[in-house]
Amino acid sequence: MSILVLKNIKKTYLLRNSVFEKRKSIAAVKNISLTLEHGVCLGIVGESGSGKSTLGKIILGLEKPDQGEVCFLGKNLHKLNSKELKELRQNLQVVFQDCYSAVNPRLTIGEIIAEPIRNYKRLSSVEEENQVQQLLKKVGLSPEDVHKYPSQFSGGQLQRINIARAIALKPKLIILDEAVSALDALVQIQILNLLAQLKEEFQLSYLFISHDIQAVNYIADCLVVMHQGEIVESLDDMEQIEQLEHPVSKKLLSSILPPFPKLF
Repeated sequence: MSILVLKNIKKTYLLRNSVFEKRKSIAAVKNISLTLEHGVCLGIVGESGSGKSTLGKIILGLEKPDQGEVCFLGKNLHKLNSKELKELRQNLQVVFQDCYSAVNPRLTIGEIIAEPIRNYKRLSSVEEENQVQQLLKKVGLSPEDVHKYPSQFSGGQLQRINIARAIALKPKLIILDEAVSALDALVQIQILNLLAQLKEEFQLSYLFISHDIQAVNYIADCLVVMHQGEIVESLDDMEQIEQLEHPVSKKLLSSILPPFPKLF
């Protein structure tokens, strides 16, 4: 069974620049259909304004589509009651671009990572701390970091903490929305390698959303290219990435630098 199926997703926004203007209809997503299989990383790549992040929010349930279905693990996310949605959400996690705003600066790292665990599990304080420490080790940080605060970490380290929180419940799917774009090149490589290792270890599926086709090429098994709310091209074999033909795809490809060196 496919882990995620999108059927004819459409989302339109009504915008206006002032109270004296009529509202304009902006189609952010136009009839998007795609399928993600278990254990696969699907890259969604496109320029700013292509609709890729809006699509991610619809999949997460943060936005409701005007039409279409989001079927996750065989269930339509937008037709579930609150109890059913909570049960399903433990298998659907997200890592956003801004690693700083994604954490509460007043909470310790242990409290941040433990948040999803507390929502779904009943553990003793000792069990919880042990689990958080193991998660810190999984993402390359020290178990002793559990009592520190976000201000004591770099951006790359904070993104590792956000990843640790995302894998805490061993979800089936993680949406990575520009998860490395705010990091410098070396840290990007390290985080991408970490994500690849965790994908294999936990048999995760990823939806990797990015404007950076180089990062997508590095981690994805397949990709779709979005432009003005539509999928304009798709690729099932990343070895054939240079054969992409759409003008937007070629523009994105032209920005590729020499390949990232793999660190593992």
